Amino acid sequence: MSKTNPSDPDKSSPTDASGNGAPSAVSKSERKRQMHRLQKLGTELVDLKPGLVENLNPSTSLVDAIALARITKKNEALRRQMQYIGKLMRKEDPLFIERCEQLLKELNNQSAQQIDELHRCEQWRDRILGEDSNSIEAFILQYPTADRQWLRQIRRQCAHELKQQEPTSARAPASARKLYAYVRDIIQTSNEVADKL
Repeated sequence: MSKTNPSDPDKSSPTDASGNGAPSAVSKSERKRQMHRLQKLGTELVDLKPGLVENLNPSTSLVDAIALARITKKNEALRRQMQYIGKLMRKEDPLFIERCEQLLKELNNQSAQQIDELHRCEQWRDRILGEDSNSIEAFILQYPTADRQWLRQIRRQCAHELKQQEPTSARAPASARKLYAYVRDIIQTSNEVADKL
């Protein structure tokens, strides 16, 4: 089998963006950016649950390297292992790299949604416990499965606990924590039902 000679005029060479036929060499800085991108991607794969990575069909050597990184404790050894993973990532199938990036994007979107949901729960809890007398009705209007009577009881209980609590205490009353858990369950159930529709 003959080797391809880059200077051989009979062989087709890549064209530049203008289609002139001039070779489009990847610059040194671009190669460096790609290396850093794959290194970062490899680091993120180490942080994922093992099953998620295996489902993406990586090479056996990458699976083994990631498994070793997960149990490596010493900083210098871990740094070397991460560099090795970055090197292996450069040899992986581009489709595998695409699948990794897509998975991480989806996971990041899920995390952002979870943070939004957490903030929404905190806002509703604070609003229900606040001075707004219409807050319970507003919550029930948005989440009809909520128990109006229970919400009123927990609000009264929280007000009572706050009066009994030491002024210097930074800990939220038990009733406020119960309310947060209740609000979170109602919102999550509502979201699950909406997703099924």
